Amino acid sequence: MKILAVALLLAATVIPAQAQRRVVTYLPKYEQEPYHFGFLLAFNQMSYTIKTVENYQNLPQPANAWPNGNYSIPSTQNLYVFNVETQQTPGFTVGILGSKRLGRYFDLRFIPSLSFSERRLHYNIGILDNDGNMEMKAFTKSIGTTFVEFPLNIKYRSKRYNNIGAYVFGGINPKLDLASQKDNKETDGQGNEFINNLVTKRFDIAGELGAGFDFYNQWFKMGIEVKMSYGVLDIVKNEAYIYTAPIDQLRNKLFQVSVLFE
Repeated sequence: MKILAVALLLAATVIPAQAQRRVVTYLPKYEQEPYHFGFLLAFNQMSYTIKTVENYQNLPQPANAWPNGNYSIPSTQNLYVFNVETQQTPGFTVGILGSKRLGRYFDLRFIPSLSFSERRLHYNIGILDNDGNMEMKAFTKSIGTTFVEFPLNIKYRSKRYNNIGAYVFGGINPKLDLASQKDNKETDGQGNEFINNLVTKRFDIAGELGAGFDFYNQWFKMGIEVKMSYGVLDIVKNEAYIYTAPIDQLRNKLFQVSVLFE
């Protein structure tokens, strides 16, 4: 949200300064052209929207569901997942932009992109022994993400004033996570294999909403925009029991600040 505040503050200072004086209108026939092409550079923050299982804190998990042998948990002990929450980490996105004019104020945009980031899930685990003593453990699992994205959205433009225009957009974004199927298996001291991370499904589709400003100069148009993207599909795979036991549904979520050149 700090990034959004900075972007809005920047727009609030630049636009009034431009509006106070009449300037030379750059690219006056730009919006009349049927097609435009360009590229996108962006900063993103990816996370998850988690819907937990009802009353999951009171549901004991079998000790053999715990994959990390470092804690040496005997089979007579019970595990309780007391909390699971997502942590955001920064990432970046690059893409190419194609825009088709639909009308005076409407454009259809297609922006194939590559997005890189890492998401983290923080767990608090309680270990209950036969004497009724509870020991708390906390750990964080990192999930690397490489999305191939295919956003398709409708852009609604305001009437430009001098060399500045505002717009809003919305659409859908089918995406593939190339890192979701990576090898998460490890081997314990007895040579047994286990999955030691949260595993997610590869395909997802997201709904997107955003807004931005276009700045025209002599040679090209630059856009600055922010968007929120919310996954529609449940992407969790129940392959690592202790990591998925408290999770009923897991969905992708993304916040992105982009700079576009056309």
